[in-house]
Amino acid sequence: MAVARFRPFRGIRFSADAVGGKAAFDGIVAPPYDVINQDARDELLASSPYNVTRLILNPEGHDVAAKQFRDWISRGVLARDDAPAFYLYCQDFEHNGSHRRTGIIGALHLEPFSTGVVRRHETTFAHHKQDRLNLTEKVKANLSPIFGLYSNAEFSPRPERGWDSEAEVDVLHDGVRSRLWTVRDPAAVAAITAAVDERTIFIADGHHRYETALNYFEQQAGREPEMGRDAPDDDEMPSAHVMAFLASFEDPGMIILPTHRAVANSGGMDVAAFERELAARFEITRVRKDGDGIARLMAMLEDTPREVNAFGCALAGRDAYLLLVRPVPTTTQTGSPMAKLDVTALHSVILGDAFTAAGGRDAKIEYSPDEHLVIRQVDDGLAQAAFLMKPMLAEQMSEICMANELLPQKSTYFYPKLLTGLVFHTLAQG
Repeated sequence: MAVARFRPFRGIRFSADAVGGKAAFDGIVAPPYDVINQDARDELLASSPYNVTRLILNPEGHDVAAKQFRDWISRGVLARDDAPAFYLYCQDFEHNGSHRRTGIIGALHLEPFSTGVVRRHETTFAHHKQDRLNLTEKVKANLSPIFGLYSNAEFSPRPERGWDSEAEVDVLHDGVRSRLWTVRDPAAVAAITAAVDERTIFIADGHHRYETALNYFEQQAGREPEMGRDAPDDDEMPSAHVMAFLASFEDPGMIILPTHRAVANSGGMDVAAFERELAARFEITRVRKDGDGIARLMAMLEDTPREVNAFGCALAGRDAYLLLVRPVPTTTQTGSPMAKLDVTALHSVILGDAFTAAGGRDAKIEYSPDEHLVIRQVDDGLAQAAFLMKPMLAEQMSEICMANELLPQKSTYFYPKLLTGLVFHTLAQG
């Protein structure tokens, strides 16, 4: 029977001495590649000659990224730890109050989704996976961790010498303080392993990275038969693992933000007809557009019960925002827990039925956790409609995973994003 296996590994990390001291790490780290736009990439590249964007999103391509990776290793800019370790990763941040999210970076043994050990909840796209596979083949390393969740309310990771002990990495990025400690004490390593082993792992973020790691391993196993799934689970087979940040569902800093949508490039969609189609499917409350209109709309949205599907809506050329509400279909009616979710109603009822009936086609959807940004897209004429969402609950995500159902892309936004550049996991032998 397959079970989750989580192990320490010999991480590759930036040398503080080589990059200008610990203070220089602020300019080295970056968010995940898929949230970096062109302007952000330019800014990150300018922040340091060692910024990790040169590896994960090099403007000159993956071959140059791999050459850069090898060069940094040969010059001692990057160095591999002498002994395996877990890496305690803590993020302190503000979101309607102060929060701290804590988890462990380690090597998670890869399992196909068919075993049920690792569960997914979002659809992935082949071209994204192919791009990441191409990069992985060049650098032969996991450059960014996946973000996984497990359930264990009894285990709470903490630094061996307490929270006041000096972290090996301490950076401030986009208002979030991130700290990293190595964990090698045998008792602490055993406690982490026991807390995670044999648990079900739910992918919170990094579905493309996990599937890329699976594809890379299967590719390597085909080339090297001794690397099959029955081979020993040790560091001699690094590609059988993926670097993962694992945190508990019960962590008090577990925050899921909504991901709002701006709908553009809608072809021949008639906005007035779209509004009529929405009115035929939802109970509508109009919210005056004024200085605090967006705040009032969000407050009304947040106050709606979970027994209804609810959305905030801004339409081009309209003098009011709309609150859209309809009863949630029951699982008995649909046979699917996914049918109850707001994101399902958005994509099937609003962006499917109503949008098409109003003449819409070829919709381009932009995603953001910032409600002001998606509404500004409408106000600036860049989108015809914006839809504001409530955040998905962790238990809803878990239910979807256990039912082996897949949500539309960008259905969840775990805040804050994990930083890239704290530690890398080599996939090379030896």
